[in-house]
Amino acid sequence: MADKQNRTTAAESETDVWNAIAAFEKILEAIPDDRSSLETLSHAYEHIGDRARALDYLLRLGEIVAREQDAEAAADLVEKLRGYGTSNDQVSAVVQRLQPLAARAVTPVPVTESTTAEETEPAGVQAPVHVPVKFRVADELSFAWKLFEAGEISQEDYAAVAHDLAELSVDGHLSTVSVLHVLENKAFAGMERVMGYVSRESKTPIVSLLAFELQADPAKMLSHEFIIRRGAVVFGMIKADVMVAVMNPFDHALRKDIEKATGRKCHFFMTLPKEFDAAVAALPTD
Repeated sequence: MADKQNRTTAAESETDVWNAIAAFEKILEAIPDDRSSLETLSHAYEHIGDRARALDYLLRLGEIVAREQDAEAAADLVEKLRGYGTSNDQVSAVVQRLQPLAARAVTPVPVTESTTAEETEPAGVQAPVHVPVKFRVADELSFAWKLFEAGEISQEDYAAVAHDLAELSVDGHLSTVSVLHVLENKAFAGMERVMGYVSRESKTPIVSLLAFELQADPAKMLSHEFIIRRGAVVFGMIKADVMVAVMNPFDHALRKDIEKATGRKCHFFMTLPKEFDAAVAALPTD
């Protein structure tokens, strides 16, 4: 009986995936170079085991990234494409085009010999370290997909969230874009349930930023642009360690970048989008 129920659940899940695939393929018919749709479709086909189709969409995305000279996206794509092996001529050709571009994403910001400690390091805070600040829609799409797979949001919810993420990612305004922000803006009825699921699955405690008075110096460990675009803010310290609220607890690259930028041991938490935005708005921008 249990096996039959598991097979039924798996079949329903695959049907939902195919529905999502159909929705995004329609988007591509209208906008052939829509990067968010290409990323989503590659992820979806990978999920159902069709690696050939997943690779097709990844290669199309690679051509667009190369044409648009997006260094940070190129670095991510090179890593993904290498997972398919470079014996494939198409993969090898796209990787070769992307590699010089990807190298720019990891080039550190130079510091001149005349730069003094006072000029680079606010009181109690290390000098800034170069980390990517650009919002990465693929990470948020993966977050939304995880919620969809777990049954926390429906296929319609997933399609709507992915659509909003794509629109907001090209909006141009300096604002935090995240799955949780999109759900909150939609007054999603299951927000509390989703927060609980994410906290349990990512092993990231939920904290109310309203209970903390954010101090400028610890917060400056991350640049203002990084805080907003990557959705992370330092809200306190435990001796030499820092406490950080993140909007995407599943984003392991984000955690590594924060540890690199702060140069300290980090303890990660999640919070409501409205509390995150209010905390960021209260921070000095100079």
